Amino acid sequence: MSLEDRPLRWGVASLVEQPMPELASRAREYETLGFDDVWVPDERLLRNVYVSLATIANATTRIGLGPAVTNPYTRHPAHTAAAIATIDELSGGRATLAYGAGGGLDAYGVKRTNPVRTLREAVQIAHMLFQGETVTYEGEAFALRATQLDFAPLRPIPVYLAARGPKILQLAGEVADGAIIGGFAEPGGLKYALDMVGRGIERAGRRAADVDIMSWLYVSVDDDPAAARTAVSKIVLASLITSRPILDRIGIKLPTSLRDHLDARGWRYPTKTPEEAARLLPDHIVDAFAVHGTPESVRERLRVIHACGIDHVSFVLFPVAGTSTAGLARRIAQDVVSPLSRGVTA
Repeated sequence: MSLEDRPLRWGVASLVEQPMPELASRAREYETLGFDDVWVPDERLLRNVYVSLATIANATTRIGLGPAVTNPYTRHPAHTAAAIATIDELSGGRATLAYGAGGGLDAYGVKRTNPVRTLREAVQIAHMLFQGETVTYEGEAFALRATQLDFAPLRPIPVYLAARGPKILQLAGEVADGAIIGGFAEPGGLKYALDMVGRGIERAGRRAADVDIMSWLYVSVDDDPAAARTAVSKIVLASLITSRPILDRIGIKLPTSLRDHLDARGWRYPTKTPEEAARLLPDHIVDAFAVHGTPESVRERLRVIHACGIDHVSFVLFPVAGTSTAGLARRIAQDVVSPLSRGVTA
């Protein structure tokens, strides 16, 4: 099916790098540009995710919003459910809850114990509370005693799971309302992820239409393709390192020199500059984890992604040196999304 027959929905990830007043104006611009949803991280010690979401909700009227992603370890899922239900109330029913397994928690002494089990229970608890139920729940990670939200949720808020590994992708197909595919930009990775989600859907006896699948895309658009490639290279190197257990499954073959380089450094998170990462990585690896280049080349890559069965994408913005995320968002909306929506082929 073409984009005209099966339209794409376009989201954008906000890294909350600006003060709250600027976030409000940025969110308004995203809405004006036509993005369908905006996602806010909940990691490290960034500006608070729920204050950020409330700021966005108050500044906008249409765009969807949610954390991408929160984790089930630093807050009890019941507290997370209450927070998201509050954002949903404030925004008039525009919120989505997205969970992931959590990263960087060691810095706070938080143990990421059995993420598949913990995420399953977190999703189950959220679904029950969003239904307005009084919940008694005895899980391995969490327990509730005759607990309910102390206000009526507007609706059953959708709950997504973000993942790259096979077990949590399958779990998303089993229990979530959406699956966020983390950082694959080529058919090999996308088809692997879609297959994993599909296995979960089949195991649970659900329909494919029950699960919205969103691709989380690292993107840089510029008239200078080399500059756009450099802009995404450090996040690509990080994605390569964290994808080590599944590289064979997504069809990634490492040159011997690159494997030796990573082995010598224990496959640790990169400290290199984008320019150093760009020199280290061959083109096929950069392409596997990011969409980059001129507007025309990015549009073509998105057509390929859409043809794999992806109807919902969220752009994680990596502007080239000397430009801004706001400028990149405008460029994507005007030179990538708008022409694709009109059916432009070049």
